[in-house]
Amino acid sequence: MDPNYIPLLSATIFGGILIVSILQFSNVRKNMKIQSEQQIYSKVIEMRLKLENNDVFINMVKQSPIFAKRLDVVDNPEEYFISVAFLDLFEFMFRLHKTKLIDSTLWQRWNNLSQLFLTIPKFQKVWNVTKQSHTSEFIEFFDSLPKLQSEDQNQ
Repeated sequence: MDPNYIPLLSATIFGGILIVSILQFSNVRKNMKIQSEQQIYSKVIEMRLKLENNDVFINMVKQSPIFAKRLDVVDNPEEYFISVAFLDLFEFMFRLHKTKLIDSTLWQRWNNLSQLFLTIPKFQKVWNVTKQSHTSEFIEFFDSLPKLQSEDQNQ
């Protein structure tokens, strides 16, 4: 090998390593952003449920004609807010599925759980009065879920 090519070869190798490192850093950064977003969303949902399920907030909500209608579909405000929290969680999992950020087997479990929740009459009623607050893509998906029958009806 001609010794004059050694600096050129070294520069080429170093440049290749630098490009690979930059690409890896970009992927790591993207994954960290996604993880951070998921953690933030999780905390927001947790905090929302905590804030909504207290007497002060419930008394304030009862003064709203819109919320009064929504609360009429359940026996108590906690049932409403828990149902809404599950709907938000299902939509978040749906979004993770659509962006291919969760394993398809894990998504199938959430999909099945969504179908199961729709067998709960109060949950179905909460969905019907709140669906307009979700994304159109999620509404289309959730409304298209198969209606499960009770195990007694299957026999």
